[in-house]
Amino acid sequence: MDPISASLLAFTAIKKGIAIGKDLSSMGKDLNNLFSFIDGAKEAHKKGESKSDPLSSYIAYEKALDYERQLRDIIISTRGMKGWNKFEQFRRQAKVSEREGKYKAIRRANEIKQLFGIIIALIITACGAAGMLWFALKMK
Repeated sequence: MDPISASLLAFTAIKKGIAIGKDLSSMGKDLNNLFSFIDGAKEAHKKGESKSDPLSSYIAYEKALDYERQLRDIIISTRGMKGWNKFEQFRRQAKVSEREGKYKAIRRANEIKQLFGIIIALIITACGAAGMLWFALKMK
């Protein structure tokens, strides 16, 4: 399923949930999916990743802005401006922790690669030393 369709489903689920009186916290998965789409579309637009299909990228970006405006209105109407500010703070914190998690994962992968490299180098060195010793004993 393409990101626009997935975001439309998430947005529809959020609007229906609010219409029947669900609390925003009970729709966390849908909100997360929708804001992942919004952030992804904004990031792609900012980086200029629309060289292959600029129309689709533009449509996704505009949809993302529309969804964000509508969700902002929903949150402000249910929780007020303080609720929106708190929500934005949580989004920023989530982005920072996600970025830190990616860096930690990359750092851990590099540490593992370095450890394997050291182990392989030690094995090669030990095998070379054993081979030279064996060769020296054979030539004696």
